[in-house]
Amino acid sequence: MKKILFFGALACFAVITAKAQKQPETPATAAPAENKYLEYNYGKLAVKERKAIAFPSLREADAVYAKRILRVVDVREKKNLPLKWPKNPMWKVLQSHIYDGEAKGYGKLHAFATDSLNRMYTVEEMKQRGGQSTSIDFQPDPINNPEYIIPKDTFNSMEWSTITRYMISEEWIFDKQRSTFFPRIIAIAPLFMLKRSGEDLGEQRLCWINYNEFRKMAINEEVFSRSNDAMRLTYNDFFEDRLFSSYVVKESNEFDAEIRDLPEFKDDPMGALYESERIKDNLFNWEHDLWEY
Repeated sequence: MKKILFFGALACFAVITAKAQKQPETPATAAPAENKYLEYNYGKLAVKERKAIAFPSLREADAVYAKRILRVVDVREKKNLPLKWPKNPMWKVLQSHIYDGEAKGYGKLHAFATDSLNRMYTVEEMKQRGGQSTSIDFQPDPINNPEYIIPKDTFNSMEWSTITRYMISEEWIFDKQRSTFFPRIIAIAPLFMLKRSGEDLGEQRLCWINYNEFRKMAINEEVFSRSNDAMRLTYNDFFEDRLFSSYVVKESNEFDAEIRDLPEFKDDPMGALYESERIKDNLFNWEHDLWEY
């Protein structure tokens, strides 16, 4: 009887040991997930698992000073080159999320007509924005009647890759509760060159993107970091840490006009540039003058 019990216990121990040795593959030992940016020896999940952190609450009673500012970011400037990183440029991030939806519906990232963020474009409307119609000669029957030619209209969609500048609408706020003076971005607008009949009609705003919506997607989109490939930044880091270079084109005024459209600067581009720098200095000095040293 003792022998039977001994061999039975030995058999159970062998079965348990075999099951313990055959463990399912854990995420740590699994093959690295495919990475759309670069080939790595390990799976990069840190950026994809990040979540946007909500801004601190702000009461109207605590905002004792605020100034609305419009500034332009040019991706051709050296400091802004990460925004045109070929593997994940800014224009591609915006386009993919704006077009992600039904044609007559709205995209995953909403596109608005103005910086008031009160009217949205549908996906179909956005695909028409920035494009242009051209007329070409068409021969319905080139063999039997080659002289019969009719005009035919064709539509060419805008090339998002040609976008080189972005406008940022932001508000500088002094919070007396926390004694901090900080900028808070409200919306971002890609700028494109409007063309009709081959002529440039000036730079226009393609649409306005709600920055709070954009942050939820930007936190998972990598942007190039010059210092370390293992610690890649996100578009949320790039804008929140103010890693871009820009110049001011408007501050809130009684005309609701940009600097270049104000009467005193219409024919004075150099004066408009000096005014832009003056506005920057005023924002810095306003906070600096609050404190005693």
